[in-house]
Amino acid sequence: MNILKMTDNEVYHLGMEALVAKLGTTGASRFLNLIEPPTGNYTLERYEWLDNLPDIDTLVQQIQQTSKELGAEQKRISKLKTNITKNGKPRPTHVRELPDEDLYRLGLEFLVDKLGPGGMSHFLRVCEPGRGVYAVDQHKNPKLIEKAHEKKQKQAS
Repeated sequence: MNILKMTDNEVYHLGMEALVAKLGTTGASRFLNLIEPPTGNYTLERYEWLDNLPDIDTLVQQIQQTSKELGAEQKRISKLKTNITKNGKPRPTHVRELPDEDLYRLGLEFLVDKLGPGGMSHFLRVCEPGRGVYAVDQHKNPKLIEKAHEKKQKQAS
């Protein structure tokens, strides 16, 4: 699967397929509601963090600490992944109980698993409110869209 050769529509459908398969329709809808457009002004803000760069020893310590924290976080997310599914299907009660932060993180993980990192960012760009081709109808049920598409194909043949 080459994400670079896929249309926005194809990336959207693959991403929605992954989210619905892993989080269920309610979880996928919640995930889409959590997507927010980027804020801030990188050009102005970068001067703030560039002026406050730590020395190399502090930087090495921060990298080591972050690496340990990421390892622990990956283990926690892996447990969440197994807790919210049973026999490969989402468990709605478990998904509903997830805090928004965990749901968002899991949604990103499922998108990366299905589409890869580039495809995940492409999906988020397409679904971002006010952007992409899905600005108006981005939250339509993919199953209904698929059924309508199949119906049109049957009528055409």
